[in-house]
Amino acid sequence: MAFADDLLELAQDIANLPADSRRQAIMRRAISTAYYALFHLLISEATLNWARAELRPTLGRLFDHGPMYTASTNKEAELNAYFNNNPAESTEREIAEHLRTVANTFVQAQQRRIDADYNMGNEVTEIEMLTQLETVTEAFKSWEIIRDDATAQAYLLSMLGSKQRREKRVNPPTETKARKNKQPPPTTEPVA
Repeated sequence: MAFADDLLELAQDIANLPADSRRQAIMRRAISTAYYALFHLLISEATLNWARAELRPTLGRLFDHGPMYTASTNKEAELNAYFNNNPAESTEREIAEHLRTVANTFVQAQQRRIDADYNMGNEVTEIEMLTQLETVTEAFKSWEIIRDDATAQAYLLSMLGSKQRREKRVNPPTETKARKNKQPPPTTEPVA
C-alpha cells in the first residue's frame, strides 16, 4: 500500500474512534491527515513519471503547498469556464469532471487543514471532519480514473510552480556589499 493510501486509511481510523473520544485534537488530526494523503498522492503520481526511481524522493521535495494550491485554483477556474459552456457528454467532459473534483478537493482540503492546524479560535465539528474524509476519498477515486490522461498529467506538472520559483537566484553583490568586502562593484559592461 502506498504512503498516500496509508495516510488516508489512518485519517479514517482516527475518525472512526469511538464518539466519546472525539476530542478537538483527534478531529483536527483526521482533517490534517486526510489533506496530507491527497498532497502525497499527487506528488507520488507526479514523481512516478521520472525514470530514475532513486531520484524520485528528491524530485518530490520540489513540490510545495503554495504552488500546488495555485495550480489547483487555476485548474479549477479553467474547468469551471469549460463547464460554463455546457459541453456535450464525452470522454473529455468526464475527464474534466474528475479533474475538477481533484483540483477542487485539493483547494478545499488545504484550507480545512490550515484551519484545523492553526485556527484554535474555532472548534472543528464532526461534520467538517467527515466532509474532509469523504471529499478526499472521492478525489482519490477520481484520480484513479484519470491518472493516465495527458490533461491530468499536465495538471501534476503545473504543481511544480513557476520557473522563477524553481530556479535558485543568486543576486550579484550590491555596491555597498562590494565595498564592505573590498571587491570592485559589479560592472554592467558587456563581456567581449
